[in-house]
Order: sequence, then C-alpha cells, then structure tokens
Amino acid sequence: MSPYSRILDSYRNFLVPPPARGSNVCVTCRRGTGDFTRCWQCNRHRQEFGAELADEVVMISMAEKDKQLMRVLSQYKNNKSDEVRRQFTNELASVLATFLAKHSDCLGEFDLVTVVPSSQGRTPPLVDVLGRRVSRTGARFASALATSSANTREMRPDSYEVVTDVHGKSVMLADDTWTSGASLQSAAVALKRAGATRVVGLVIGRYLDEPTTRTSVPFDWDTCVLCA
Repeated sequence: MSPYSRILDSYRNFLVPPPARGSNVCVTCRRGTGDFTRCWQCNRHRQEFGAELADEVVMISMAEKDKQLMRVLSQYKNNKSDEVRRQFTNELASVLATFLAKHSDCLGEFDLVTVVPSSQGRTPPLVDVLGRRVSRTGARFASALATSSANTREMRPDSYEVVTDVHGKSVMLADDTWTSGASLQSAAVALKRAGATRVVGLVIGRYLDEPTTRTSVPFDWDTCVLCA
C-alpha cells in the first residue's frame, strides 16, 4: 500500500460524515438545530447579511473536541516540531486533493480559489497546499484576502481587505476549521462586496464542542454533503 493510500485509509477511520440536510440540521453548518432550518448562529448571520454570505458551505467532516481530526487541525499549524507540522500538513493535503478530485463537479466551476487569512498575521499552511500542492486548485489560486483583525468569533467583514480582482468571479473560499463560522462568512461578505458573483466555502472540519450523533454510515470518500 502506498503512503498516500495509507493516509486515506487512516483518515477514513476517524473522519465523521456531516449529517444530511433535514428538519433538525442547520442547512449552513450541519449542527443540530432542534427542528429549525438554521442554528442560532447561522440564522443571526443570515438575518444581518443575507445574500452577501457564502452561497454554499461544504464541510468535509465533523470535528469533535479532543478527537483526532481536531488534533490534526490544531497541530499542523501550532506544534513546536517542524516534523509534526510537516506530517500533518502532508496528510491534510492528501485529504483535500482526494476530496477535490472526487467532488469538483459537486462544488461547481471556479475562477479563483483562495483561503481565509490568518488573524495572527501568519501565512496559513493552506496557501501552500492549495496554491502549489493540489493540482486542481494551483493554477487558480490567489491570496485574495488580508486581515489584521483578531478572531472574535463575531462577524467583521469590514476588517477583511480584498487584494485581488474578484469582480465577476466565482470563488472557492477554503478554511481548515469552522467554529462559529464568522471568519469564513466575514471573508465571503468582503468578496461579495468586492464584486464576486458566487462564493462557496470549503471547510475540512466543522468543530463541535460536544459529541456528535454518530450514524451507522461510515465516512466515504465518494460521498459529500452535496451529492449524498
């Protein structure tokens, strides 16, 4: 078995498929809602910003607190060991490359691919992953956004500066983790206000601070939240 296949097999054991849309699942972030269309947070964003928000948000996996995926999503940026950061970045690059190879048609056509910028002033590792290492995104990648604002988990679109021409373009906006959704949605609003015609968010892990309701359906690389 190749190293690439071993990574995919390993991740299939702990990735958690997002729940299908239904009466008790938020249509945006896939958190349980108790029979409402959107969770409280996403509904608040929708009431304030409406169509300026991302047109679609695609989660690759749910990510429970203290579970393996959240460990990877934290340590690929923050571990003190270069070797550990490199290993986890390689693994997440494989996850993104595989997901995009299988679900590009689900996500639709994009003129530009970018990432939510770091609120800590550093270059997110996803810039290298999507800009250089994933063939399906490299040619269309641009660091289109900048911010100097701290992450408050509140909407702050005015703190994002669009530094690339996005007028009339369809944009895929990637981030590693969704917690409140404020960072990705703020970036989406900024892109829309700069003239982007369509913004689809792609998130590796939707963070949950409580255990998710697991189903008997295992994670399947051939299925995403749009084609399930």
